Amino acid sequence: MSKDTSVARHNIKLTGFLAITLPKISLAVGIVFLVLGLFVSRNNLHHFSYSYLTSFIFYLVCSLGALFFVIIQHLTRAGWSVLLRRVAEVLMSNLWVLAIMFIPVLFALPHLYHWTLAEAAQDHILKGKSGYLNIPFFVIRSVIFFAAWLLISRLFFKKSVDQDLSGDHSITLSLQKAATWAVAVFAITQTFAYVDWVMSLTPHWYSTVFGVYFFAVSAVASLSMLSLILMILRRFGFLKDLVNVEHFHDLGKFLYGFNIFWTYIAFSQYFLIWYSNIPEETAFFHQHFAGSWNTTAILLTIGHFVIPFITFMSRHARRNLKFHCGMVIWMLVMTYLDIFWVIMPNVLPSGFHLGFSDIASFLGLGGIFVWAFFTKLKSVNLIPVQDPRLHESINFHNT
Repeated sequence: MSKDTSVARHNIKLTGFLAITLPKISLAVGIVFLVLGLFVSRNNLHHFSYSYLTSFIFYLVCSLGALFFVIIQHLTRAGWSVLLRRVAEVLMSNLWVLAIMFIPVLFALPHLYHWTLAEAAQDHILKGKSGYLNIPFFVIRSVIFFAAWLLISRLFFKKSVDQDLSGDHSITLSLQKAATWAVAVFAITQTFAYVDWVMSLTPHWYSTVFGVYFFAVSAVASLSMLSLILMILRRFGFLKDLVNVEHFHDLGKFLYGFNIFWTYIAFSQYFLIWYSNIPEETAFFHQHFAGSWNTTAILLTIGHFVIPFITFMSRHARRNLKFHCGMVIWMLVMTYLDIFWVIMPNVLPSGFHLGFSDIASFLGLGGIFVWAFFTKLKSVNLIPVQDPRLHESINFHNT
C-alpha cells in the first residue's frame, strides 16, 4: 500500500536549533571572520582579494548548481526529486546574498585583474581584447548575470511556494514551460560569468571549454551540498520518514555521473592544450604546475576522480548513508581545492599555501551563506506539499 501523502503535512516547518540558534551563530561567525580577515590582511589586500574571490566562487557554484538542479527537474518532469526540491530552491535563493558578496570583488578589480591596470594598454594581446575586457563592460555584464539568475530563481521559488498555498496544479505546468528558456539563459550566463570572473585572471590564456568545466564544478558542489543539508535535516528529525535511502541513492548517482563528467572535461581541456602546444594556451598549465601546485594537481586527480570513482561506484556505497555523508563532505573539500588551484597560483606562483586570509574568507562568507539559507528555509515548508507529483516522490523506489 502506498504511503498517504498527508504525511507530508506533518513536521514541514523548520524549528529549534536549525531555525533560531544556528542562523544567529553563523551570522556572527561570518561577520567576525570577515572583519578579522580584512584587518589582518590590511597590508596585503592583493592576497586577501584572491582569497575572497576563491571563497566567493565556491559558494557561488553551490547556488548556481542548485539553480540548474531545480530547472532540470521541472524540465524533465521528474517526480522522484519533489521531496528534495524545496531545499534546492532555498539553496539557489541564496543568489541574492551572493550578489551582495560580489560588490567587494568590484572594488578589488585592480588587485585581481591585470587587464584593469594602465600598463595593460602596452600589452598587444590585452589591447586586442580591450573591447571585451574593460571595467565598464565587465560591470555591466556582471549586473546582467546576477539579474538573470535572480529573476529565474525568484520565479521558480515564488511559484513553488505559491503552490503550497493555492494547490494550483497549473503552476507545475507553467514552470515546466519556463524551464525551457531558463536552462538556455542559465547556460549562457554562467559560461560568460566564469570566463569573466575566473578565466580573465589569466588574461593571455583562453579555453573554449572553461565554462563547461565550471558547470561541472557547480553540479558536483551543489549535489554534494544538497545531500549534506538533507542529512543534517534528517539528523535533527526533519524529513526522516520522507527523504530516505532511495532518494540519496539517486542523488549519489547524479553526483557520481557529474563527477565523471568533470573528469572528462578537465582531462579534455588539459590534453588538447598539451597536444597543440600553443604558448598562449600552455601558459596556464605552466603556471599551475609550478612548485607544489603540481602536487596539488596530482592530489586533485586522485581525490577528485580516482577515490570517488572507485569507492562511490557501487550501489551499496551510495545507499550507506554514513559513507554517503563522508563522501559528499570529501567532494566539497575537493571542490574548494579545485577552485583554489585554479585561482590562487596567480598570487602564489611558488606553490600551495593556505593562509589565514583564505580561512577567514571561507568562514566569513560561509557564515553569511549559512545564515541566509536557514533564515529562508524556516520561512517556508520543507517540501512542496501541493506538488502534483509529491506522491511519486514519497513512494519512490529504485529498481
